[in-house]
Amino acid sequence: MNIWKIEKNEFIKFTIYTILFLILFIWYNTVSSPISEKSFNSASINNNTTKRITYSQDVFELWKKEQDMPSLIINFQPKYIKIDENLLKILKLNTDSKIFKNKVTPLNLIIDWSRTEPRWQVTWNKLILSNKIKLPAETVKVFVHELWHIIDLYYLNSNYWYDLSDEFYKISWISYNIKNKNAKIEDFVSWYWLTNKYEDFAESFGFYIFHNETFKRLSEKNKKLKLKYDFFKKYVFIENEFLNTSFWNETIKSYNWDTTKISINLKKYLYYVR
Repeated sequence: MNIWKIEKNEFIKFTIYTILFLILFIWYNTVSSPISEKSFNSASINNNTTKRITYSQDVFELWKKEQDMPSLIINFQPKYIKIDENLLKILKLNTDSKIFKNKVTPLNLIIDWSRTEPRWQVTWNKLILSNKIKLPAETVKVFVHELWHIIDLYYLNSNYWYDLSDEFYKISWISYNIKNKNAKIEDFVSWYWLTNKYEDFAESFGFYIFHNETFKRLSEKNKKLKLKYDFFKKYVFIENEFLNTSFWNETIKSYNWDTTKISINLKKYLYYVR
């Protein structure tokens, strides 16, 4: 009987600790998410607006100060570098567009003068982009490629218990860098997928956006590619954005190492997303 009481007490303690852990876990994820994270800088201070809320004509009026959160906060590394203002406008046009805004913002972008390779890096909701990329079109493709990692982390993974991205990963992957044994090279849009499942995801995402027409044609001949194409259509671009579009500027090779290197008509793309 005493043993049973001890075991019962231990079970109750374990249950209480587990519940407390889950509460703390959920709280931490909520406050550290890009939705609840607050960023303050000179730009955001200038965006402060004042809103008047009238509770009663006979009592008082309360003035409430509200913070307008910028959709894109840009910093530089080092702080003072020469940068193409037009390029910054192009990047902001992407994040502010109705296609991307609710999926990737607020976003912290760092333009890194010293970075050569890799051309990008994502850390939580911070995207570090190299200033050494020569062509604006390639910069935009790299930027969009990295936006996918933000979408993967925050937009699709908004549920604590289920990551929607797993629906894509299981098409070709067992774990981070281990493919399904029946995976073939034809099941991927570029050679860069060899890195890991996340790069397969980002490459497919970029291909869906910039070369949708080609992606769709390839998917009609390959079941795995069709599953990947349909994933974006069903879960990411649910209003048929980019459907049957193509922004390529040259004939696309039958196979590519890196889809961000495929030339595109940047003006045509920007006109579409604006």
